[in-house]
Amino acid sequence: MAESKNDHMVYAKDLKITWSRDRRYWRWVKDTENSYVAELLNVCWLKVSGKLENANLSPGTQYEVVLVAKMKTRAYGFDDPVNFKVTYPGGTNDRPINLEVEFKDSKDQWKDIKLGEFEASANQGDIEFLLYKYGGKWKSGLVIKGVAVRPKS
Repeated sequence: MAESKNDHMVYAKDLKITWSRDRRYWRWVKDTENSYVAELLNVCWLKVSGKLENANLSPGTQYEVVLVAKMKTRAYGFDDPVNFKVTYPGGTNDRPINLEVEFKDSKDQWKDIKLGEFEASANQGDIEFLLYKYGGKWKSGLVIKGVAVRPKS
């Protein structure tokens, strides 16, 4: 993704991914753009979080938050929705996302999954995001490039 002045990408290496340093659960793979992506090998407790400083955004602009990811052909455990929460100065957006449905016709292809939107304000504070599913089925096959925060088109 080419970043303009108002586009921001929080790459996988800058996210907090529970158990990402344990090779039994996650694998770091070098991407074609000389960055690393996080490939989920096997977890039942999924927690990926990150943040972006509000000061990096243009006040009064409507932004969208998207997960840039792909799902491997042999992925499993995503038939139940995972949760996504975006917190920004003045509000919170929390909703379930069925990743199996989102990737149904686009396995092994990068895709932008819209997670929420907000209007940037002059208030100080961070934009925080959290993708999570605690317990339940074991999951595998999700590959995360990062989270993009960009002006809504």
